[in-house]
Amino acid sequence: MPNARARATGSQAAPRPALAGALARSLIAKMPDVVLVMSHPGYEFIYGNEAAQAWLKGALGRDDCSGLDLRTSIDPARREQWQSYIAEALATGSCEHIHTGMLGRRWRLRLKRQPAQGPCTAIILTASDVTDLADARDQLRHSDLHYRALFETMSTGVVYHQADGRVVRANPAAEAILGYSEAEMIGWSPLKGKWDVIREDGSAFAGAEHPIMEVVRTGRALDNQLLGIPHPDGRRRWIRLSARPVMHAADGSVENLVVCFQDMTEQQELRQRTLAQVQQLDRALEQTLQAMAEMIELRDPYTAGHQRNVAQLAEAIARAMGLGDEQCRIVRLAGLVHDIGKNAVPVEILVKPSRLTTLEYDVVKLHVDAGYQVLKGIDFAQPVAEIVRQHHERLDGSGYPRGLAGDEIWLEARILAVADTVDAMSNHRPYRAALGLSAALSVLDQATGTLFDARVVAAFKRILPSV
Repeated sequence: MPNARARATGSQAAPRPALAGALARSLIAKMPDVVLVMSHPGYEFIYGNEAAQAWLKGALGRDDCSGLDLRTSIDPARREQWQSYIAEALATGSCEHIHTGMLGRRWRLRLKRQPAQGPCTAIILTASDVTDLADARDQLRHSDLHYRALFETMSTGVVYHQADGRVVRANPAAEAILGYSEAEMIGWSPLKGKWDVIREDGSAFAGAEHPIMEVVRTGRALDNQLLGIPHPDGRRRWIRLSARPVMHAADGSVENLVVCFQDMTEQQELRQRTLAQVQQLDRALEQTLQAMAEMIELRDPYTAGHQRNVAQLAEAIARAMGLGDEQCRIVRLAGLVHDIGKNAVPVEILVKPSRLTTLEYDVVKLHVDAGYQVLKGIDFAQPVAEIVRQHHERLDGSGYPRGLAGDEIWLEARILAVADTVDAMSNHRPYRAALGLSAALSVLDQATGTLFDARVVAAFKRILPSV
């Protein structure tokens, strides 16, 4: 006799198939897809879940389809199509089709015969509404066509690279700019081949330094990189390039690169011509100022070479302070003509062999403003004019002509003040012999921070061995 445990187990095992069947029927009844069973060969309606009942009601206008011959109830315009579906299922065991039904809704139909072998007694039809999925697919297809048209017609060059840098696609604009066809470029890499590009300063990119390979290496986007590239016509073309990595979703590595660029050749050539013109104007300015300096020295032989010496010394100090090339150049030009205003001073005062009276010294002081008035009329010498006007100003406000103090005095003028003082004390004057460099250093040491900028004095001392 079974024990209590066995009886309990046996009593629970019996209803499981019935329970499972009921659960399955419940799920089928409520599922959103149509499930419909018809007999064969009569095509009578046997079973339909709730979705199938609603489907048939919409198609046939009947609430109760029990025993209905579905073959003859179908709209005559669609009857032949449905019969072809059924014939295919009977012949092959099952078939699947996308079918457009009521209100333009699209359905994925699956017809399957039962049993799979031997005489068919029933046909099971399942139908899923795929209208939204189909619409989304069509939108993607149209979107792809849209972007393809954009890729083909845009004026910006676009090149797709693999993660190793090799070219896989290029649009017509890229072909026109680079001078090669897409077929020729496929497989090219920045590491070898036709891509010997240069920077704006003319230096070449070593293979791994190429901007495209930098994006591969770092995974970071690159923008507005100006590159000079060789062209089949023998000219150097200039492009402004941006690159974006396409990251691998799984591990975050670079999967592809999209490189976009525009032809900047005309703009770059125009820029180069403009720079050449500016350099030509700069040379003209320097030659003009040099001529002015020489004119001063013709009137005052005692100051012969003084302005050139000051210009060289001031530029050396500026470089020792780490100033940029343009700022150093302006300092040098100002030094060349810092005493140009002495043209307005009577020559007998300039060459007087004795000390000047207070009135005569006041006349000499006028050379600063006089020089400014001459130079300010030259448009491209404006900074030079102001530096010349300030080169006798002193940090404590005791200088002339305006008594500027501290940061009111331009740095370039402070540099010129030190250079002018050193050269003036180191050389002969009509009223005294040269005092020498040691005396000049002593004056600078005593007046650093009050009359002269401490940074400028320190820079001068650093260049002393080469003075």
